[in-house]
Amino acid sequence: MPANAGPASGHRTDSLDVGRGICSVLVLLFHGLLVLRIDGVDNPHLLPVDVSDPWLLAQHLLLGLANGPAYVTFFFVLSGTVLALSLDRDPPAHAGAVLGYLVRRGFRLYPLLIVSAGIAALLHLYYFELRDWPQATSWFNDSFKIDPAELPAEFLANAQGRSATLNGPAWSIKVEILASAAFPVLYLLSLTARRAVPAALVLCAAMFLLPGSAARWHHMNVFLFCFFLGALLPRWGRPVATWLLRLGRWPRMAVLALLTLVFLFSRRLLAPDAFAPPGAVLLEALCAAVAVVLLLHGRDRVFFHAAPMRLLARLSFGLYLLHMIVLSVIGHAVLPWLPVQLGPVAALGWGLLLTLLAFCITLPLAWVLHALVERPMQQLGRVIATRLARRPSPLQRAA
Repeated sequence: MPANAGPASGHRTDSLDVGRGICSVLVLLFHGLLVLRIDGVDNPHLLPVDVSDPWLLAQHLLLGLANGPAYVTFFFVLSGTVLALSLDRDPPAHAGAVLGYLVRRGFRLYPLLIVSAGIAALLHLYYFELRDWPQATSWFNDSFKIDPAELPAEFLANAQGRSATLNGPAWSIKVEILASAAFPVLYLLSLTARRAVPAALVLCAAMFLLPGSAARWHHMNVFLFCFFLGALLPRWGRPVATWLLRLGRWPRMAVLALLTLVFLFSRRLLAPDAFAPPGAVLLEALCAAVAVVLLLHGRDRVFFHAAPMRLLARLSFGLYLLHMIVLSVIGHAVLPWLPVQLGPVAALGWGLLLTLLAFCITLPLAWVLHALVERPMQQLGRVIATRLARRPSPLQRAA
């Protein structure tokens, strides 16, 4: 299969950003559905499917549609594609260019991570209570329970990206940081089929065969394949989009429906209680790759360029990183006033209401932090990276 150039115009990457924004909202919905016990079920996301329990089955269907872990896998594939497009514009041709890329990436990930860790630490100190609510799941009750004496060390670890004890969704930022450091090598491996095919096979084998638990490898043995798969898509993904678009309407809809079901429910059926099951992550990554291919190389849609969607795309990182903090603040404020015994309909309704409130509060908060933190830091990172990229390498200076 010959390599293909990336999208003809840069505005097509708007669709990638919108896809990230939509998935951020669905991750928020996933967490909102886990706050309250529905029909007395605790932590339904860790339970196997049970068709004999109608309410548990309903929760599994909702948690499948808003499959937070699968959408994080989508984020990783999407990050690989976006980083590959960035390196297409500024290739890592010498040490200065690589250092500039790392600076840009650091200024993209760390500022909001540090701010969110600081907000969470202050809330732990002055707001969150070390108590449990009978209406809430163990997942919610176990969140935001840090001893104040441990907060300085925990803040430092969270701000560095080594831990996510203060804010659960930040675990994926650690993966992003580690993958970003290795990504220039992944990018170079993706440029030719002779290097890309063996690299993909090795990374895929590492998901299943590396000794020890995935935690020993910081889960990079599982997720690094997702980034490499994303790196392949700008150059090698167009034939997949062309093949899908040439199918008839009904065959194409059938293929996409099947891929969607695999993406949404494979983890629920194969390993609901595992953090990063390699088989489920592999299936999710392959399905996510098809979605990214269609966003990048498929038909352009006016929907992706509408003002609300562009706003959602711009605030997606803040929405993802801050929503759990806001959801927990609302939960701690509301739960003391709720009846101890909630019916399943009331519990589901309250869960959806808490999700809506969290979205309405997180979005403007993300907008403020985007204006005050994200955008200025990204601009500063670009300035520093540009200066570093223009510095000649030692070999160039010697010549």
